[in-house]
Amino acid sequence: MDKQSNLYLVFSRADRLRVEKTIRAPGTEARLVTEDIGSNTYFCKNYALAGNVPIEDKVNADPAHLAALVNGKSTYLLDKLLLDWEVRVANMVNSGSNVGSYSTVTSAWNGAGAPLNNVNAAIDNVHYSNGRKPNRIVMGSEAWKSFRRDSTVRNLIFGTNNGGGYVNEQQVATLLNVDKVLVADAFQNTGQEGVAEALATIWKDNVLVYYAPPSPSIEQPSFGYNFRWAAGGLPNMQVERHPYDSRTKSERVEVGYYQDEKITGASYGFLLASVNSSQ
Repeated sequence: MDKQSNLYLVFSRADRLRVEKTIRAPGTEARLVTEDIGSNTYFCKNYALAGNVPIEDKVNADPAHLAALVNGKSTYLLDKLLLDWEVRVANMVNSGSNVGSYSTVTSAWNGAGAPLNNVNAAIDNVHYSNGRKPNRIVMGSEAWKSFRRDSTVRNLIFGTNNGGGYVNEQQVATLLNVDKVLVADAFQNTGQEGVAEALATIWKDNVLVYYAPPSPSIEQPSFGYNFRWAAGGLPNMQVERHPYDSRTKSERVEVGYYQDEKITGASYGFLLASVNSSQ
């Protein structure tokens, strides 16, 4: 985006799927069609982190490892920025109020083909609600483990009892006829600083089925978009090195970006929540 805040267009699905009378009589103008178009807003917040490289570390480092000090600090900051981004998106899309439909499973994903039946039902829901088949699926790591170990899924891919092992993401994408199956297996420490570590998966045992175009386009529907403000001179995930500070005896490294995440078409997403728990 070239502006931090602006409007984006919201098109009418009803208008776009309505079949028009296209025949034109000789000597007459083509039939004029209209389209209802609304708008919504985005605002790209500034997300940034910084870290110090103390002079003591630089003086004590071997010459060959001087660059590694800055590179290591940069990687650390970038990893933490991406982790925060992951949590923001997961919190947004794993809420039933932000998707077109959602459900919990009636039978926990412990075999007997329940995982495949549930995901196919979610795919059909998005397809028949929008006239467009979903093309991406995100599975939390706990949901993915249950899905890939399901005997029905394995038998469909490898053949009945042929000892083919466990399935991978590409095999499942082919089975379900979608472009991508993504496994969201990132972890976070939910414990506060100074207390015991408490590791937890970010996406847990949730599954998101959704449609997104292969590349961003205002003319194509999408469940959601990231709006990145990337005007000249602004930080856009580049590493910035600030001058040496004699007060702290350190050099500061900073990484940042401006972004907003928006659900632009809630009906193009379906959430299967807590699939390893039955109602």
